[in-house]
Amino acid sequence: MEKLRLWKTLASREVYASPPWIQVIDDRVELPDGRIVESFHRVLLPDYSMLFPVLADGRVLAIRSYRHGAGEIVTGFPGGGIDKGETPEQAARRELLEETGHSPERLVPLGSYISGANVRGSKCHMFLAFGCLQVAEPDSGDLEEQEILKLERDEIERLLRENRFHVVAHAAIAARALLEWPA
Repeated sequence: MEKLRLWKTLASREVYASPPWIQVIDDRVELPDGRIVESFHRVLLPDYSMLFPVLADGRVLAIRSYRHGAGEIVTGFPGGGIDKGETPEQAARRELLEETGHSPERLVPLGSYISGANVRGSKCHMFLAFGCLQVAEPDSGDLEEQEILKLERDEIERLLRENRFHVVAHAAIAARALLEWPA
């Protein structure tokens, strides 16, 4: 089998930017066979961290909130952007505290995943958070109106089977966490 080769970027230009939220790049690329693609767009979004928070009693914290990009109310998990100078783990801990008022005893990295491989999108750093205890009131300080849910493991599994996590990152972290979390 022939070894796969990377594309070569010959030129790049910024088409649109609204820092720190989005940047659109138009690349001129050379394919491994020598063909030239004059215009290949990439959408760069900020990386973020997300957690699957397990409480001391074994229930899982989830959040129902309106997401304007989706145009609907969705069920998902705490997470958000990584601030300048923060590690993905530090951002995960901060977001969990802001959105739910909880702090974890232990974080287990579940990997980092790129959304939208053809356009790049953003990288989601996922964590399984064990022993989450409420230490404060939620204070996300942004535009989010939300409802905090405490779900049993079988409810998470049911929501996954019924395709009720409408945002792919939320479905992915639930599936990934269930693989690592002992039943």
